Amino acid sequence: MTLPARRIIRQILIISAGFLLQFNSTVTLGKLPKVDNFALLDQQGRQHELRKYGNSKALVLISVASACEPSIENLPEYQLLRTTWERQGIDFLGIAVAPDESLESARLLDELYHFGLPILLDSSQLVTEGLGIEKIGEIVVLDPGKQKILYRGGLDVESQANRSESHRQEMRGSQTLAAVLNDVAQGIDHQLEMVSAPTVGCPLNFPQKDLHMKMAPDYVGEVAPILNAKCVSCHVEGGIGPFPMDSHKMVQGWSPMIKEVLMSRRMPPVQVDPHVNHFSNARYLSPAELQTLVHWIDAGSPRGEGGPDPLTRRPELEPRPVWQLGEPDYIVDVPAFTVPATGVLDYENVTINLPFSEDVWVKSVQHLPGDRRVLHHLLSFIVPADYDERIIEGENDRYREFLEGYAPGKEEASSFPEGTGVFVPEGSAVQMSLHYTTFGKEVVDQTQLGLYFAEVVPKHQYSTYALSHGGTSIEIPPGVAEHKMSASHVFDDEIMLHGLRPHMHFRGKYMRFRVVYPDGTQDDVLNVPDYNFNWQPTYRLSEPMLLPAGSRMMIEGAFDNSEYNLGNPDPGATVRGGAQSWDEMFIGYFSYYKTR
Repeated sequence: MTLPARRIIRQILIISAGFLLQFNSTVTLGKLPKVDNFALLDQQGRQHELRKYGNSKALVLISVASACEPSIENLPEYQLLRTTWERQGIDFLGIAVAPDESLESARLLDELYHFGLPILLDSSQLVTEGLGIEKIGEIVVLDPGKQKILYRGGLDVESQANRSESHRQEMRGSQTLAAVLNDVAQGIDHQLEMVSAPTVGCPLNFPQKDLHMKMAPDYVGEVAPILNAKCVSCHVEGGIGPFPMDSHKMVQGWSPMIKEVLMSRRMPPVQVDPHVNHFSNARYLSPAELQTLVHWIDAGSPRGEGGPDPLTRRPELEPRPVWQLGEPDYIVDVPAFTVPATGVLDYENVTINLPFSEDVWVKSVQHLPGDRRVLHHLLSFIVPADYDERIIEGENDRYREFLEGYAPGKEEASSFPEGTGVFVPEGSAVQMSLHYTTFGKEVVDQTQLGLYFAEVVPKHQYSTYALSHGGTSIEIPPGVAEHKMSASHVFDDEIMLHGLRPHMHFRGKYMRFRVVYPDGTQDDVLNVPDYNFNWQPTYRLSEPMLLPAGSRMMIEGAFDNSEYNLGNPDPGATVRGGAQSWDEMFIGYFSYYKTR
């Protein structure tokens, strides 16, 4: 039978099903709903984004909860469903939809019942709301490319052989899930209507949605304080954010995009997995804060009856002083560099001798870029005076004493931990490696470095180690969505670990830092499940970790060289290691001090 003939027969069956609905209400048809792009972490800390499943014929989401008995009883049927259809190009994920579901309960469900699927953690329930899921156990079939819902309902009758007769009667007529998946597997364009079928499962509660449906979140009292705390520092006039959040009208005008980047986890650019340690400079957004912002946007971003707009400029909200810690003890002036309007620039390496007549210890530093539009990042090192060996990031930079870096998301002054500092011997220099990018206009950059000295000699020398796989060994094939790499280093001394930073380029996908202790036990230290080249802070542990001598630090990550990586310059290229952004690097930085 030809494909057009199949489509005609399929449409006849659909029309017939529509006539039958007046006699049997268990199956209904409706327009294919649009679903917005979203991203969620699973129980293992991996991120799943709907858009990146564009190569899948369909994505099946199975709603589960550890406290719902019917959902638990159906786990074998869900696994059979996956076994039947996954090899035909259909992907399957679980989604934890209950408001009180935790990472631990999702992991326990997977472990006890051998679920064997990634379980998305929807702690805010916003994705569950958008999918229209009303019962635990409900199944949603998505077309990831078109971002449409093809099916929403329960398992087919054939999957219910172990159920009671009364249950099977309740499910009569529900034979449609297999038909939808069969169409998808065979490449038949699905009907314009979404198919709905009954679900036997536990009712699902949406406490925050119900609350916000009665009364939308208040802009002055609830929404603006979140924006001020988590967004405004970047979204100011002349800041790195693409628009300033300086009024209700401005936020309201950008609210569709704000919702989009919140739901896809692009903003705030926290990057870190909130279930692995806590970092003092990670811009976490809690489920409750996320619900407040999205529900307010869904309600039309109302101004409300509150008082003055908290986002409007007031004297106390004016930009902070250029030098955040006050005037530095010494300012290093980097030679002016003219950045052309277009073109590709090699890294600029400069060495600037320091005039100190005695040894000093640096306790804080701040890089002040001359023009943030062109200075992407830089690295500063303490080296002997007149040192001229070129810096190769991640390769020979470990032979100097790392001072600090500047990168997107790492623009504020940095202070080293109490009782530590970076030693600067008499007769030293600062060597910098600066990476400039063009933006269509010629400008002059003259960056400065502010040094703040310790008044007393610190007890510990603060250091940074660059763990690099080595750029010469990187070779990423064209179109590959997950090219894995790893590297490790053993610390011979006991150290106190304070900060970590992953570094890759445009193809960077994720990186996880892990420690293996001398006794064989191990801990996750940092998980960056969705690496962003445009956001590279050093993540500071809120509680530093004491690592005994002989601890092995591991970095494990992957590159995405596919078309679904929006930052990929050329999915058809074979990518190798190199200094330019379209080349690649694989580096994990560890900032620490030796305890003895």
